[in-house]
Amino acid sequence: MMQQLCRSNTRSAHLTHGSTRCPAAAFRTSHKCRKSCVPVRASLTVKDPQSGVEFLLAQKFWQGEAYRCLGAGTRSKQIVFVNVKVYSVAAYVEADRAAKELGIRERGGFFETDDDYCSAILDGAFNKVLALHLVRDVTGEQFTEAINKSLLPRMQLAGDTASLDQFNAYFNSKNLANNSEVLLLWSVAGDLEVLVTPPTTFPHEYGEAKPELRINSPALGRGLFEIFLGSSPVVPDARTEWAKGAKALLESENVKRASRKA
Repeated sequence: MMQQLCRSNTRSAHLTHGSTRCPAAAFRTSHKCRKSCVPVRASLTVKDPQSGVEFLLAQKFWQGEAYRCLGAGTRSKQIVFVNVKVYSVAAYVEADRAAKELGIRERGGFFETDDDYCSAILDGAFNKVLALHLVRDVTGEQFTEAINKSLLPRMQLAGDTASLDQFNAYFNSKNLANNSEVLLLWSVAGDLEVLVTPPTTFPHEYGEAKPELRINSPALGRGLFEIFLGSSPVVPDARTEWAKGAKALLESENVKRASRKA
């Protein structure tokens, strides 16, 4: 299903990136909202058709240029013969840098299948983000246990299980409540930067947020993103949407190039 674009709710909310939520009512008390709080404004969003979760189409994170959402899909898990939704996941890329690189690859005859587009996202020299929006309560241990099934062999092969231990220790101290978000930013420098937000039902900008964890491990960043973008993705529907999103980004770049030539 093609990703759906809509307008986000115009109500305002505020978010602090710590252990507590900062509601609008806080302004009527002695508490002050932190600088990282960003009010929600009406803007284009991408809606995950399975979960109904919305992500901002144009997003700002604490590092890099403007990002674009490529699409979203839902991770489900079978529990006693019933598929239970766990989280919705969206992929973001630095829009201009990704578009230019996709254009170079297309002119080089790189693209034939969706796998080629996903490989271009994975290998591209630009920052990228996985934004996971929880749609049920899970513990940090449950979250890492599911990921480690695929990630641990990769990290053992890379000889960097220490970075994985650091990643697991961070999440093992967390309770991931319904409507909280896990942001995983993999930078060109090879850092994996992580932030877990308090529960919120409204899309937020994260340009002024601060990551709670930074691990310099190209193997960890690549391993995590391969779980979602590789040939055996944990959320196949999301990967399909991301390939479509990459094609749309490439198309916009081609239109820009044609306009400049004209």
